[in-house]
Amino acid sequence: MNAGYVCTSCGAACAADTHEPKCRCGGLFELDFTPPAWDPARIDRSEWSIFRYRDFMAVDGDVWRSVTMGEGMTPVIEMDGRNGVLLKMDYAMPTLSFKDRGAATLVSHMLAIGVRTCVQDSSGNAGNSVAAYAARAGIACEIYVPEDTSPKKITMIESHGAKVHVVPGTRDHCADVCRAQVAERGAYYANHVYNPYFYEGVNNPCLKAEA
Repeated sequence: MNAGYVCTSCGAACAADTHEPKCRCGGLFELDFTPPAWDPARIDRSEWSIFRYRDFMAVDGDVWRSVTMGEGMTPVIEMDGRNGVLLKMDYAMPTLSFKDRGAATLVSHMLAIGVRTCVQDSSGNAGNSVAAYAARAGIACEIYVPEDTSPKKITMIESHGAKVHVVPGTRDHCADVCRAQVAERGAYYANHVYNPYFYEGVNNPCLKAEA
């Protein structure tokens, strides 16, 4: 493991293999990781996924190999009639969402640190993505969704074998219910807002060079 966590509130350091969702002070974690200087020679051009850039990412060894589904590397096209405006076709991702980048990175980390069960709250797309990659990794997954979530999104999440909990009320209430379960059961919180490894997959500046 080549990264750690640091609390954004109190500055305390923490090992990245913790299963805790946040710092003891209540603050959120961020990755304590500085990638090497950009060097195109370090791209693994034999790999067709975001992990071709793994030398610049906070990844855990080669665990990603059993998790990746070829996310990333989606086409870039020029918008009709708008010279110079380029569009990234991320609907070509394995679950049709750019969130597959974050899910692949997060679930790889989860597998590396021994997570067996995870929970997440979502309005649909992130839950579907995490459910798909968790299934790929053999990690049990439960997704909490608010009651106004599209039935088709719920069906997609369930198709990966995840258990869906439909929570009455707002999206914020759904998150509260899920976090209460994290605290009560000790399940790993695979949340796309809380967890730094999800951000690593979608916001790592080195990945902006992706073709």
